[in-house]
Amino acid sequence: MAEKGKEDSIVSKMLTVGMTTPPVLAAYIDRYSKPALKVLGAIVNIVGPFYMKAGRLGHHLYKVLPVDLFSALTGLGLCFCGGAYCSSIAAVEAFRMCGWEQTKAALMDVAEEAKAIQAANEVDNKRDDDGNGVPDVDEISASELLQRKMMVFALAVKDPTKLNAALGGLYTAWVAVQGTLRIEFARTITLGVSMGEMVMPTALRLGVPLLAALIPPKYHHWIPTIIRNVVRAGAVSIAWRLQVVNSAIQSAMRGGLLFARSMLRWMQSRKIVTTSHEDTYADEVAGYSVAALGFYCQLNWGFGMPFPLDIVMFPFTAIEWYIRWSITN
Repeated sequence: MAEKGKEDSIVSKMLTVGMTTPPVLAAYIDRYSKPALKVLGAIVNIVGPFYMKAGRLGHHLYKVLPVDLFSALTGLGLCFCGGAYCSSIAAVEAFRMCGWEQTKAALMDVAEEAKAIQAANEVDNKRDDDGNGVPDVDEISASELLQRKMMVFALAVKDPTKLNAALGGLYTAWVAVQGTLRIEFARTITLGVSMGEMVMPTALRLGVPLLAALIPPKYHHWIPTIIRNVVRAGAVSIAWRLQVVNSAIQSAMRGGLLFARSMLRWMQSRKIVTTSHEDTYADEVAGYSVAALGFYCQLNWGFGMPFPLDIVMFPFTAIEWYIRWSITN
């Protein structure tokens, strides 16, 4: 009950930030947004710690695993996830070409400041200066809470110049990566636009009368714009789907060979075998077998992630869709 009361208090503070909201809009927000915020807060509370632990585990494996074993795991990832995350994989490669060391240093600086902000926020959430057993953050208004958190965050950042330079470096690197990705996927975008233009006359001829019968006359001037946008979006989506299939095949073959040869090098370093991949066809046989299995799984999964892996991979899926949207725009 205490947890429920605390959630209600947080939600009410968030909803009362804009005291000048029009009454009709405020009633709409109160009716629909409050339950959504509760559900979102519960989801974040459940999965947030899991993602934090998964991130720490991935970083730990990156630090402790031998290079060949990490490369083998990377190959498996390409085999089974290459199509679903084709633009993300291309973005990582573009980052490596566009000054990865500078980008890595900027990421480390941002992560260091983020840890300081998180620690300061956790301490502030537990403060009870008046000693009444209730945290101070639960006893103040929404505007006061916002001001308090801004002060906490500002004090937690020890070197604003360094943080600003790191964020600027990341933005500069992302702009360069976007340019590289737009060139790389120009064929996909051009194909989508071309298909849309070919279908457009037929779509307008069939769609205008249909929508005119469904939409009130005062909105009829929007009908051509709606049809054009829908057709273009659909055509670009089809083009991206074709790109996903192509990327799935390429990444499966590339990942399969990377997995097999990395494992062979690791076993050679451990004296399990004495043959290198230049002296045998075993790596090709094993690699293409793993590649075939990976592509078969991707095909069965619809070039996405099956449940419950889709939940685990949700942050990466969101990044993937953002990258596609940004380079398509």
